[in-house]
Amino acid sequence: NAICTSWCNLLNKDPGSVTHLFPGCETVAGNLHFCFVNILLGTDEDTIMKLLTARSNVQRQQIKAAYKTLFGKDLVDHLKSELGGKFESLIVGLMTAPIAYDAELLRHAIKGAGTDEKVLIEILASRTPDQVKEIIATYKNMYDHDLEHDVTGDTGGHFRRMLVILLQGTIESDAKVESDIKLFCMFQALFAAGEQKFGTDEEQFITILGNRSAAHLQRVFAAYMKLSGFEIEESIQRETSGSLEKILLAVVKCARSVPAYFAECLYHSMKGAGTDDETLIRIMVTRSEVDMLDIRKEFRRMFATSLHAMIKGDTAGDYRKCLLLLSMSFYVTDMLGTVKPYGAFNANDDANALQKAMKGLGTDEDTIMKLLTARSNVQRQQIKAAYKTLFGKDLVDHLKSELGGKFESLIVGLMTAPIAYDAELLRHAIKGAGTDEKVLIEILASRTPDQVKEIIATYKNMYDHDLEHDVTGDTGGHFRRMLVILLQVRPHLIIKCARSVPAYFAECLYHSMKGAGTDDETLIRIMVTRSEVDMLDIRKEFRRMFATSLHAMIKGDTSGDYRKCLLLLCGGED
Repeated sequence: NAICTSWCNLLNKDPGSVTHLFPGCETVAGNLHFCFVNILLGTDEDTIMKLLTARSNVQRQQIKAAYKTLFGKDLVDHLKSELGGKFESLIVGLMTAPIAYDAELLRHAIKGAGTDEKVLIEILASRTPDQVKEIIATYKNMYDHDLEHDVTGDTGGHFRRMLVILLQGTIESDAKVESDIKLFCMFQALFAAGEQKFGTDEEQFITILGNRSAAHLQRVFAAYMKLSGFEIEESIQRETSGSLEKILLAVVKCARSVPAYFAECLYHSMKGAGTDDETLIRIMVTRSEVDMLDIRKEFRRMFATSLHAMIKGDTAGDYRKCLLLLSMSFYVTDMLGTVKPYGAFNANDDANALQKAMKGLGTDEDTIMKLLTARSNVQRQQIKAAYKTLFGKDLVDHLKSELGGKFESLIVGLMTAPIAYDAELLRHAIKGAGTDEKVLIEILASRTPDQVKEIIATYKNMYDHDLEHDVTGDTGGHFRRMLVILLQVRPHLIIKCARSVPAYFAECLYHSMKGAGTDDETLIRIMVTRSEVDMLDIRKEFRRMFATSLHAMIKGDTSGDYRKCLLLLCGGED
């Protein structure tokens, strides 16, 4: 009781102090109302930057909508009227959805005074094929223009050809790797013989670099170096120049390491006299939620100084403060989950595929599991809505009627919105035969403060019950007191979660499969709830702690379609 009370008092006095006590613990930087009041009463730049840099882009879009509802004003317009200069550009960039921001940058690069080839190269060389498709669609929607048409109308020669290939977003089969190696070696022989131009072969060279996957190109580069004695970058620098050289080098660098490419871009934006603020803002905005931690690591490795130190020495004022907050961004969950949004997503197509998989005699379990484990939960909810519209049936009910056992439980869990799934698990833990304390501890100790608030509200909406009332009515003593604190004040107070949430879940998974019998409820619960959050880190911790892979343990402890689906969520071998 003394421990619980002291933590509670500490948090009430200084919520941020938990960050120092327990590294990795998330804190809430404020709330929307506080932000709005500060903006309305005069510009409080510190509040604006601290709040917005502590929110993901998805959350910033929700803030925009809430601001419009509460105050009848467009938040971005209001911010523009209150801020200025580079700080304004940085904040407005943060308030723009990522794909829309890319589309906007490309539009300005093409339609400004002259063509900003640096922007075209950086965006099109570093984005995935699926992202490029989304950028093209968004560009069309925003400007009623075809991006490829605008790009080809504003560029020329081999540079234009390379941009067009990147805009196509097609990645050809890795089966061509051997022929590509031979072709590159042929180029090297021509260069060694004194050929000072690619000539007719230049088109093939561009096609290979533009159409092959990063893994494919890495194998080609390694073989090229081994057979010719030259890195591919050396040949590109010797045999090309201008915009073509820059874009080919960018493609090669991104194939080797996207974070290293952006680390180099950031370094050169600040190196020497003057700062290329446009590049600095562009990269800090677009990568803060993607791979900023990896960029920081590569920056230190490549340039023997930190990104933080270079930003601090090269910028000033609120602009500098905001950049430094972004350089410490930990919104990288998108890269840590094994399940990510499907790029070429179409809810109607997926609904039709699922209906076909369950139509007639027999059920195509492979199609169901491969489709659903390759979609994010948000996309699964869209599929459910499309299924209802197209076929007049509830998709989850249809799945339940076709599947069974543990495989059914896993699939139904995947089809439930995360917060609703947590609320449902808590309800069953409390109202089943006896209290499943393991579920109460796992969920309430590992979720963020905002997630706990959402769980409480969702629980009330789903069951017309107060979660705290149900928990206190079903538990007792100091255990109940601790659960109440977790519900009211802040999660992450269980020691293992405070040290490392992925390590905590790795241990839970290990014990769910260790020994005789499998705790399938725990296994399903964790694989469903963490697949889009931190499964890659859980896998890493699992191997570190138990000297075996999560993939291997699942494979040895489960069977059938249930095993196949769990392995898909696990994300493959380490």
